[in-house]
Amino acid sequence: MSNYDIVIIGAGLGGLLCANILAKEGMSVCVIEKNKKPGGSIQSFVKDKAIFNTGLNYTEGLGDGEVLNRYFKYFNILDKIKIKQMDVDGFERISFEGDITEYPIAQGYDNFVEKLSAHFPAERNKLKMYIQKMRTVCNSFPFYTFSNLDEINSKTDFFNLSAHDYVSNLTSNPKLNNILAGMSSLYAGDKENTPMYVHSLINYTFIGSAWRFVDGGSQLAARISDEIKKHGGDILLNQEVVQIGGNKQADFVELKNGEKIFAKQFISNVHPKITLNLVNKNISKAAFKARIDSLDNSIGMFSMYIVLNENQFPYLNYNHHHFNAVNTWTTDYNEKEWPEHYMLYTPPNSQSEKWANALIIITYMKYDEVKKWAHTFVEQRGDEYLDFKRRKAEKLLDFVEKKFPQLRTKIRSYYSSTPLTYRDYTNTHEGSAYGIIKKFHDPISTIIKPKTRIRNLYFTGQNLNMHGVLGVSIGAALTCAELVGSQYLFNKIKNS
Repeated sequence: MSNYDIVIIGAGLGGLLCANILAKEGMSVCVIEKNKKPGGSIQSFVKDKAIFNTGLNYTEGLGDGEVLNRYFKYFNILDKIKIKQMDVDGFERISFEGDITEYPIAQGYDNFVEKLSAHFPAERNKLKMYIQKMRTVCNSFPFYTFSNLDEINSKTDFFNLSAHDYVSNLTSNPKLNNILAGMSSLYAGDKENTPMYVHSLINYTFIGSAWRFVDGGSQLAARISDEIKKHGGDILLNQEVVQIGGNKQADFVELKNGEKIFAKQFISNVHPKITLNLVNKNISKAAFKARIDSLDNSIGMFSMYIVLNENQFPYLNYNHHHFNAVNTWTTDYNEKEWPEHYMLYTPPNSQSEKWANALIIITYMKYDEVKKWAHTFVEQRGDEYLDFKRRKAEKLLDFVEKKFPQLRTKIRSYYSSTPLTYRDYTNTHEGSAYGIIKKFHDPISTIIKPKTRIRNLYFTGQNLNMHGVLGVSIGAALTCAELVGSQYLFNKIKNS
């Protein structure tokens, strides 16, 4: 029987960062992960000697003095990771079927305006207004700007502002409005739900600067794990938590092997719905569980992991978003017309800056399309499922080859995944790409606070305020602030 100050369930990014923070504060910390390696959706894997990312495609705000740069310095990992800045004049390229132009999303706020104004000269002032609007929204979050905690902007109208409505009505040019929403697959942009603050925090920070991890995102999990261990923390891998139990409060977790691990406080980096299913009934809060269970998940993804023939496909230092129509809000796709869009990118490798050895293509996939196999697990789903994936992959390749002719001739092999794959590897409810949907028309119910209704139990991870490396980093800080004090932790990160 073991006893700790803090037990963290799940070694995804949020769990690892919480362990990093709290171990540095001198607490005894144990992270428990059911998989064989840490990282969750920031894991990488190797196929035919090519490195692929599970979910971490790229990240934002790592430029000198920028927000994620400051967090990574505090986590003491900034100088320990291999990163590469993406194309400054177009780290994203947006294109539409029937239009040969690739519209650039550039880094640097003035540069962003200049590059798009070259295509839409009459909209320069509207583009400046767009940047200013996003800046105002982002500046309302103190753990983003590191303005004083007692100077929090009390104006929170942006929580009730629709991203779709704002962007779609920004100018009288529908193509430009859709280009500004062209990165919506980074947050599963849903025109019926997505708040402007989600759009702003992601787009504004990426426009500041955009970066890739060379040779995969697993290095991020590895370096954070090193820091945890350096400060005396434990990481238990291949161990599954099956119960959170106690007497009127969370006192212990029970592992699948029957071992119980006790702690003063518990943090779950697992999806809140899955977490609350682990809570013993004698400490569960029925109303709280019912509220969490009622929340909707964001859509999942169908992903293709392509190993390329040597020196056949150039390394692209940008992401390509392509749409079959001038409509970049495609989460509610028509299954018969699938796919309506894709994001394509080449992961950077240290072997060559000129040629790519891998290619990843991502598009939306609804859980309902794979629900019939929900009772199965990875590598055990049967021939019908494999045939389903093959047909989907070939249909996606047909669409991609319209923009990248003869791509198939450059492919050595490919692998694919569905929301079920993501569910099984990352323990994400229904294989949701970005966790629980945030809703501008009901913001309070869809923002989950770190402190739960169960004493001693806290949440962290992408299901709180925001997803992504930046969102989860801020979320980890907010969770740990509940334990060590907001002003104290705020000052430590700010001054690191």
